[in-house]
Amino acid sequence: MRLALIVGLGLACTPVWAQAGGGKMLPKDHPAVEPKGKRQDASRLTASVAGQTANAGGTAERRNFIDHEIFGRMSRDRIPHAPIAGDHEYFRRIHLDLTGRLPSPEDTAEFVRSTDPQKRDKLADRLLKSPGFLAKWTYWFCDLAQVNSNRLGTDGRNLFYQYIYDFLHMDRAYDEVVAEMLTTRAASNYYVGPASYLVRWVVIGDTCEDEVHEDTSDEIAIWTAKHFLGINLQCISCHDGKRHLEKINTHLAGRTRAELWKQAAFFGKTRILRRTEIATTRDEYSIDDKGPGYNAAGRSVVRIPRGAKGVVEPGFFLTGEKPRPGQPLREEFARMITSHPQFARATVNMFWAELMGVGIVDPVDEFDFDNKDQASHPELLDALAKDFRDNGHSIRRLFRHIVTSSAYQLSSKFPGEWKDSYARYYARKFVRRLTSEELHDSIVSASGIYHEIPVPNRGISVRYASEARSPEDFRRLRDVNFFMESFGQPNRDYSQRSNEGAITQAVLLMNSPFVKEKIRAAPGSPLSQLLDTKPEVPAGEIARRLFLRFLVREPSEAELAMATRLIAAGRLRGSEDVQWLLVNKLEFVFNY
Repeated sequence: MRLALIVGLGLACTPVWAQAGGGKMLPKDHPAVEPKGKRQDASRLTASVAGQTANAGGTAERRNFIDHEIFGRMSRDRIPHAPIAGDHEYFRRIHLDLTGRLPSPEDTAEFVRSTDPQKRDKLADRLLKSPGFLAKWTYWFCDLAQVNSNRLGTDGRNLFYQYIYDFLHMDRAYDEVVAEMLTTRAASNYYVGPASYLVRWVVIGDTCEDEVHEDTSDEIAIWTAKHFLGINLQCISCHDGKRHLEKINTHLAGRTRAELWKQAAFFGKTRILRRTEIATTRDEYSIDDKGPGYNAAGRSVVRIPRGAKGVVEPGFFLTGEKPRPGQPLREEFARMITSHPQFARATVNMFWAELMGVGIVDPVDEFDFDNKDQASHPELLDALAKDFRDNGHSIRRLFRHIVTSSAYQLSSKFPGEWKDSYARYYARKFVRRLTSEELHDSIVSASGIYHEIPVPNRGISVRYASEARSPEDFRRLRDVNFFMESFGQPNRDYSQRSNEGAITQAVLLMNSPFVKEKIRAAPGSPLSQLLDTKPEVPAGEIARRLFLRFLVREPSEAELAMATRLIAAGRLRGSEDVQWLLVNKLEFVFNY
């Protein structure tokens, strides 16, 4: 019945599974363009989706140094760009980007009515200090570090979450936080929050107590380079780059496996040991620096044998710098990594990609220092990095620069013919499919029907997916857990996040128990209250309010007429059907 309504009423658009794969699955009449990384995928996906989103607003003005670089380059090269997004489009976008949730219809209406020329800047300031921002980006950092109970123990996982939450809440200097995670010593990661970052990369051998020292040091070297320097050392952890990486990364093609060992040797004396003295052995670890050093002959359970001998002396991968005599190795490594210019460049590029859809260097963890054309805007990258360093490595300040720029505020709609060559200029806002957590939180916030998500060992429950400590918290909610996993939620253990599309996703949006429960007029829900209001709210007004709640915009005349007829034919069932249709509408599952 409802599937027929999608076609017959025209309220829903192209099925989500045909669009959600980051450009991997396109309409048959779409021009064939050889994909060139995430930027081209985002360009093609946006061209397919943006025509079905909200109308654009005014003219772009240069508001900060980001705009001077972005629009200056477009002006120089005579590249056209989209207009500034309208209030509805921008209001929805920034809420999803900063909080992962949809705004209330009341807040939307108030924002749109306001004539304050500074209202967008004020909105950004408010959201950057909101509980929603702290929850979403704490969850994001925990995703980055892949923290989970299976690796850290539930108490260790919960404490690391709180550590990151407090860092964001206080806007602590990011370089200081990274240094803490790299240098912390602890009798137990259950009592020292930052300790769990290193614990996560422990490599276990034949038994639960068998920590493979050199493999663990390698993993720490690889993941810290990936997270904090934007370079991927995975390949040279097994073999030299020569004759392997020439077509992938010119710089790494000239680097060797032995150089990776030198980076890992900064953790050669670091012991991350399972607490075996506890009566019931569990995922609880201590960290000290009483180890023997990094042995090039050490066994490996995850890579090919090292085939070398002797203790490796530490050397920083980017510069070859050695630790100062008598100084603790991890403190020296933290000093080198956070003071090197690449630390700031990699950090700002990583968050630029999250907010703008694709990095200035793409992918964000594949910097190639010998490729001078890799960065789309090298001067902007350096300017962002300099501002980040000069202003206390503030994540909040960086975010504010981006979301208050006109470059961020461009519409995803583009007047005239879009060309893939424009993508490198950020000539329009790239759309992206909502993450599994954002989709969950948008459905529950739009419907106003929540379910409790229990947080183990905390004695609390939360309402939003972004407030959970890790994906494990959903396991007790079978239908929700399946929904989230189907939309690409990782388990932070062995699976990676995916925003690829699948037919399963469309089926779940149409017919999953999770969605069907949320679109009903349950007692106390916003829809139930709307239907029970006396005097009776007209069908057209109900339809308008539902569009504001689910799509954060007013319906078009055609949409309003169709939805009104549906509700007038049966207020309860018709209203529920409209809510179901809006969840299945293409624009609901995308941030544009």
